[in-house]
Amino acid sequence: MQIDSANRLRISQERYRAIFEWSRDAILLIDPEGKVMEINQSGLDLLGYKSREQLLSLRSAAELFKNREDFRRFLKTIFQDGFASEFDNLISKANGTTFNALTTASVINDHAGNTEGYVIIIRDITRQKSAQEQIKKQNVRFSTLNAISMTVSSSLNLNEILDSTIDKILELLESHSVRVYLLDKKQEMLFMAAHKGLLSDLVNKSHMRRRKVGYGHLGKAVQTIKPVVINHLEEPSNPYARPIIEAGIKTTIYIPLVSKGSPLGVMCVSSNSTLKSSQGYVEFLTAIGNLIGMAVENANLFENINSAYKRLKEAQEQVIRAEKLSSLGKLAATIAHEINNPLAAVLTYIRLMIKLVGRNRFNLKRLDDISRYLTTMETETARCGEIVKNLLAFSRQSKISIQPCDISEIIDKALLLVSHDFKIRGIKLVKQIAPDIPKFLCDFKQIQQVLLNLFSNASEAIGENGTLTVTANHIDGDFLEVMISDTGCGIPEDKLKDIFEPFFTTKEEGKGVGLGLSVVYGIVSKHKGTVTVESLPGKGSCFKIRFPLIESETSKK
Repeated sequence: MQIDSANRLRISQERYRAIFEWSRDAILLIDPEGKVMEINQSGLDLLGYKSREQLLSLRSAAELFKNREDFRRFLKTIFQDGFASEFDNLISKANGTTFNALTTASVINDHAGNTEGYVIIIRDITRQKSAQEQIKKQNVRFSTLNAISMTVSSSLNLNEILDSTIDKILELLESHSVRVYLLDKKQEMLFMAAHKGLLSDLVNKSHMRRRKVGYGHLGKAVQTIKPVVINHLEEPSNPYARPIIEAGIKTTIYIPLVSKGSPLGVMCVSSNSTLKSSQGYVEFLTAIGNLIGMAVENANLFENINSAYKRLKEAQEQVIRAEKLSSLGKLAATIAHEINNPLAAVLTYIRLMIKLVGRNRFNLKRLDDISRYLTTMETETARCGEIVKNLLAFSRQSKISIQPCDISEIIDKALLLVSHDFKIRGIKLVKQIAPDIPKFLCDFKQIQQVLLNLFSNASEAIGENGTLTVTANHIDGDFLEVMISDTGCGIPEDKLKDIFEPFFTTKEEGKGVGLGLSVVYGIVSKHKGTVTVESLPGKGSCFKIRFPLIESETSKK
């Protein structure tokens, strides 16, 4: 029985010795005072000691900890809990260098429960730490690129984009100052467009504000379209580098700003310490440079479009001014011609009456002549008044008074005013008003003016012995439609597109100035309606007006 127990103990010791020796981690046994009593071969290799004797000569395991405060906290945790699990700290090697480690420890007790020492396991996590730092750095870079990309895509203000980009670079990257230069239109000079982190004395130097393409590292970077990494301390004789070195800048990375393969400028990222200009870091700054290049390209396109728009607007305004002058001239000529004829007739009859008075012939015998003269003068003066009234209606910009109105009532009142003219001409009137048409919102007098103008035009187009048909319907659920059809002379097809234009008329000379339908169009448009026309020469015309129909409690009453 004793032999079996001894064998088991031996086997157990051999097993633990194998684990101790073959473990990839450093395993140390220390006594209660902290002196190292034993270490495995992996521990010697990891800590850089040539022999066990060299390491065992240390006064305390505390010498392995870079920070003695870490060791004290480590021991305190062991005393309180009996173990310490994955304690993150820096471990010193024999040559004085350090590495990141996870340190685990537990207490070794004897059969009586007394502490005999401690077992400490040290694992090198330098690679994991490096990988974590790299991932963290990549996340920061991706976050920076995303923030800059969002700014570029959401704004066309180049100054805003450049300022925001520089802020992000200074906030998140290993740099102390950033400058952005843009090429002029001739691509001969670089001009500083934005900067942060530089002293004003340095910024105000002429060679810092602008640089000719090809001169210095800045000018060469835009010329070659390749990133350049410069340690300024290595070129003290360079006239461009001297003031930079004096300002405490040690390293600058010059990144070309490119869009669609063409250079647009340069971004300079500087540091007061030696930058780690790894390939990945330069590529990251190049990605930022490409985003800035895209922003510059977009801003230039926007500026070109904006300039083109302004030029187009100016040209349009010139055309409008020319059209207004042309229209004014046409108006003046038309009105002068239309008013001149009736005024000439009035003036002629006034002179005749003056002669009658001068010759003492203004008596009862000439009463019929005088009455005829006065009737003609009245007619011609009324004609002038009608012309002026239409002109005022066309030009008036008065506010409309909107009320719920009954279209049947407006039609009846407008027809009442032209009924005498229809009777004289022998024009037959057909009225077809659908029942229960809701009231609609309008200015009663203005809609009446629209109908009067259309009735008068129809009367003149018919001449004599024709038919005028007025219909009103509630259509498509939301519109009121009024149609005015006549059997008159019609409108030639090539004239239809112009009939609503001011001063355009198909009437004979002296019959109108072409403002009636313009007034109709203007009033209908103010009421958010539409007016269209269909016509066949020799058969008649049909004007169709539609108004939006908005029912309300008021309109239902």
